[in-house]
Amino acid sequence: MKIIIRLIIYGVLFSVVHTSSAQSQCVDATEGLLSMDQEKIALVNDSGQEVSLQVFVADDNYERASGFQHICPRVIDKVLILFRYDVESAGRFHMQNVHAPLDIAFFDADGVLISAMLMQTYTEDFRPLFGPGAPFQFALEARQGFFAEINVSAASSYLKISD
Repeated sequence: MKIIIRLIIYGVLFSVVHTSSAQSQCVDATEGLLSMDQEKIALVNDSGQEVSLQVFVADDNYERASGFQHICPRVIDKVLILFRYDVESAGRFHMQNVHAPLDIAFFDADGVLISAMLMQTYTEDFRPLFGPGAPFQFALEARQGFFAEINVSAASSYLKISD
């Protein structure tokens, strides 16, 4: 089944698209994205409602380094990536080669939301790194505005972790 899903994703997503001269080339999928497994996860929002989400899971260094790099905005609008680490991390995220702003939410080892923020695309003068300022074990990336739409903030939202 996993192979069929990957072939479908590959067939649907993988094409090179040229964008305006203001942007560099973007693609609908990269080898890194295609190598990620897909899972359903549950996120409990600030109202206590459980939101079921289909995510790509980046759980090794190659997949985590790939993330949304070079992916076209129309794909970013539809795809979520869950970055999963074996242990809590103090790392930070960058927006190099990312073609659209992203929401990112950081969760601790118990799934408790630490921080959610917007990561803007880079310009020549704007190249920050993004992190929660505390150790995290999971990070969920989505299109800009996604967390506000599903009522997720640092107030009382959490990721339901299953082993």
